Amino acid sequence: MDRSPRFVIESSREGLPTLAVPDGGSLHYLHSRVAPSREADSLRSSFQAEKYDVLIVLGAGLGYHLLPLGEGRLANMRVLIVDVLPGIDSEIARNPLTAFLLDRPRVLLAGGTMDEIELGVAELLARGVARGIQVLEHPASLRLFPEYYARAREVIRRAIDRFSTNTTTRNAFARRYLRNAILNLDAIGRLRPVRTLFKLLDGLPAVVITSGPTLERVLPFILKARRRIVIVAVDSALPVLSGAGIRPDFAVSIDPQQHVCEHFTTAVPAATVPVFSLTAYPLPLRRHRGLLSLNTHPLSQLIDELHPGAVGSIDSGTGTVAGDAILLAARLGLAPIALAGFDFSFADQTIYARNTAYQRRFTLFFQERFGPVETRNLSYIMKSSGGHLVDGRFSRRSFAAYRESIESMIRRSILSGLYRLHTSGVSLAGATDIDAEDFFSSFAVRDADSMPILLRALDSCPAIALRPGLRELKNVLAQPEILDRLMRASLAGEADDTLLDSMKTKIGHILNRGDDQ
Repeated sequence: MDRSPRFVIESSREGLPTLAVPDGGSLHYLHSRVAPSREADSLRSSFQAEKYDVLIVLGAGLGYHLLPLGEGRLANMRVLIVDVLPGIDSEIARNPLTAFLLDRPRVLLAGGTMDEIELGVAELLARGVARGIQVLEHPASLRLFPEYYARAREVIRRAIDRFSTNTTTRNAFARRYLRNAILNLDAIGRLRPVRTLFKLLDGLPAVVITSGPTLERVLPFILKARRRIVIVAVDSALPVLSGAGIRPDFAVSIDPQQHVCEHFTTAVPAATVPVFSLTAYPLPLRRHRGLLSLNTHPLSQLIDELHPGAVGSIDSGTGTVAGDAILLAARLGLAPIALAGFDFSFADQTIYARNTAYQRRFTLFFQERFGPVETRNLSYIMKSSGGHLVDGRFSRRSFAAYRESIESMIRRSILSGLYRLHTSGVSLAGATDIDAEDFFSSFAVRDADSMPILLRALDSCPAIALRPGLRELKNVLAQPEILDRLMRASLAGEADDTLLDSMKTKIGHILNRGDDQ
């Protein structure tokens, strides 16, 4: 049964349509019955185009309060308008005063579900925010539908928080991302595009592994079922799997920092296929032939513009290697997919699974006779969590953001058939908790040896063409305006002239070196 709210369109005294919502025997009006066009001034002082370039509006009505969006600098703002009433967009399209609200860069989401709102906000923000994000509310709409707009407000808040967290991370590592991307151009010729393997492993069961504490519990089950599953691991889980005698099929690495090398110190088994982002730390990328994935970095976008779709991407938009690993498994066609080590808490009073580089380093520094590492672990957990509990388990707020980003990606990508092995961590919406033994006995019942498939695909797939790619990049980047825009976009607020000159010199050196090969 359709429970969407209904509305009635009437003519006002000034001849323009007005809007009412029936409730029992009464009509509740969202606009004036006399002169609705006068509402153009109701929010005029609230719009701040000089401070914000992205606007989210809760409540469209017939759009009279949004008439200023067609004026001056406001006309250039990117706007997402959310309204509870399905079909209200058709009424706005018929209104000569407000029809412009349906023209880009404005988007109206009428009668959207919470998932659709979340996706709309994510897509809006993914196109970039230069100055800031403003959220405005239409008072009459909120009075009539408080529950809907309260839920929408919370969805929007979470989406903005995730975007802000990812933006802060990108800005903090802006120089490193750019430096890595430039250095990695020199290694592109030894990599293959990740899109080569998309849908290649349709229907094979898989386990995506990260390095949370409960990973240790499921290692015996994974080892026993090894020949019946495909394993996609994040790089930090490599030492743990190596110590347990488990070879992953794929290892995903996106971290821009040098310490990522610790995960590769035990070496990647020859039959494991690494998948690197363009901005990953260069040393593992140079030492281990594998696959390249593009992300949202400006240099990645430039490569994709020059060769549309040629490389492919597993960028999940979560800013996490775990999210990218799940998306890789989905794009390979793997199903069902089990998640191991996704705890979002200090499960079992432990920080990470044993044998991770993090836990080894922690043990090396703090293990002593009178202060065993277990005691140090608990002390760290109490200090780091601040006593914050989720579902009765010690956690911290950054873990909540991490979990929400994964849940959002699952909804955006419409992923299904996800299971989370064991249940001692914090639950994950979109993934069903299941005992490891039950998962493998139910879904991994015959050999799923993916290696012959992978080897044939990789042997038949040429590496990404380095020399033509670099020559074309050089021609594009030789244009001062394009190079300057690329540098400034890459370095966010750090783009001072000295740094720009230094990075331009580095780009020139790498491109010229590529021509000499």
